[in-house]
Amino acid sequence: MTTSARRSPRLLAKSAKTAGLAATASAALSNTGTALTASAGKVSKRKQNKRSNEKGKQMSTKTTTTTTAMILADNQTPSMGAVIKTKGLFQSLSDPGVMDEAVRYLKASDKKLALVIDATAEPCSMALSRDSDSDTSYISLCQSIIYQQLAGKAAEAILLRFLKRYGTPKSDAAKAALRSSTDASGSSSTAHPLSIKDFVFPSPQQVILFDVDEMRAIGLGQRKAEYLKEVAKNFSDGTLSEERLAAMSDEEVSRALVAIRGIGQWTADMFLMFHLKRPNVLPTLDLAVRKAMCHHFGVPFGKKTPTHEQMVELAQVWEPYRSVATWYMWRLIGTITQKS
Repeated sequence: MTTSARRSPRLLAKSAKTAGLAATASAALSNTGTALTASAGKVSKRKQNKRSNEKGKQMSTKTTTTTTAMILADNQTPSMGAVIKTKGLFQSLSDPGVMDEAVRYLKASDKKLALVIDATAEPCSMALSRDSDSDTSYISLCQSIIYQQLAGKAAEAILLRFLKRYGTPKSDAAKAALRSSTDASGSSSTAHPLSIKDFVFPSPQQVILFDVDEMRAIGLGQRKAEYLKEVAKNFSDGTLSEERLAAMSDEEVSRALVAIRGIGQWTADMFLMFHLKRPNVLPTLDLAVRKAMCHHFGVPFGKKTPTHEQMVELAQVWEPYRSVATWYMWRLIGTITQKS
């Protein structure tokens, strides 16, 4: 229960008591004469109007607080984004000072996690800023689909083939390298190596027109090709945009993305954490995170355990910085795997 909700009964009782005293005083004054009664009545009316306005403000505050609490209670994984929405903004791990505060908070609230943080050589990289031109929400989601269920190097190879076929070289050097990337015999040339960063990703309007069979020929599966076109359609028709996603709460982003064919909750969680850099995301479907949390909190791990609800309960100690704690859980499971 919120502070405002706890105080409201006392405030209303005090208001009722004051109203009772005013009524008694008004009755007593009425016996002293008509003129005095009329005067007191005007004063009493002004006071009652003032109290009514104050009471209205209190009830408005109570209603807003209660509504916010109901919205949060309706979601399984309440996020910092939803809480901060009442202030008109959504916190990002790339905001100045947020990552430092997150680490300090986590070390103070979870002593075991403090040991993991101190034992991790590199600082949490989630605060690093993105390239606004080459790492838009649209590109991030498309790349997530291409990378689904593939090892890193295999996914990068397919993405590079996709960009060579459909992307636009960023420089004259990249154009020349693309022209000479395949010699007459059909083998790849190593004289001018190209990377993903050398290309501009095709626009949503372009991807919509791509032939699925042609996309399959460069290594994309049938479904992934269809999923890419689905994402492109949502950005092309304005259903999604950089601005719309940035203005949504974590829960709203999740609902919008999961509604798109090819995007599940795990992909939505990764997008929230690494693209929007929201600080309080807990990816309960991530196998490594589940294993690490079981080890960290000393609870059994199985095919169906821990459940989503159990993980949310365990991670309460990390709120409102569950994203950062999750990053350290990945580091923890990596250390455990190396030792075993």
